[in-house]
Amino acid sequence: MKHALPKRRNPYDMVSEALESGWNEVHSIPLKDEGDFLVLTLSGLVRLARNRRSYRKIRRADGYGPERITVNAVSSGNYLGAIAWKWP
Repeated sequence: MKHALPKRRNPYDMVSEALESGWNEVHSIPLKDEGDFLVLTLSGLVRLARNRRSYRKIRRADGYGPERITVNAVSSGNYLGAIAWKWP
């Protein structure tokens, strides 16, 4: 029996679907000491994160993905490439 090839994850499609369903753009992401929030990462995960910067340093869209910002995961402290965010 033949199986269909799995659809490759496209970060541009993920961010457009997220914005349509009520997520926010990274231009308005909360800054340091404004609380924890949910982020949609470049790899498609939804994680609880916080910003450790008091300013927004947004990386431009390129061949690897849409506009993104680096935030820290609450549970592990690892860096995450956030492409959209919302309050939990």
